[in-house]
Amino acid sequence: MTAPKRGGVVVRHGGALRFLPASVVARIAPCPPISRVPGAPKPMLGIAYDEGEIVPVIALDEDGGARKTLIVCRYLGEPVGIVGCEVVQTGLFDADPSAEGAVMARGQPARSLDLAATFASLRGARWTVAEG
Repeated sequence: MTAPKRGGVVVRHGGALRFLPASVVARIAPCPPISRVPGAPKPMLGIAYDEGEIVPVIALDEDGGARKTLIVCRYLGEPVGIVGCEVVQTGLFDADPSAEGAVMARGQPARSLDLAATFASLRGARWTVAEG
């Protein structure tokens, strides 16, 4: 019996391969200009206009990386852009039986990128209010 395949995007984040399923990824695009939102926590870089939508943009790393690529995902039905990772490969991947939601890419395991944890960290972040 052939192992199941999973469609999606493999990215490199923090030196490790991570997987985003096709059911979550809406599109991959060159990163548009990002407008900072006053008072937003540092991981929220701001908002961007992409394909007719205003998309909040979250950095997966401290500085948002080179911001060359914007990966627009659907999270709880809403578009959210992520930057700070490198797209390694897209397509169909063999499931990695060693971890739930993981796939094998280029002979290496790519564990699921936990968007829920990424966005939940923003809830605990400190928002500041600009005085003026």
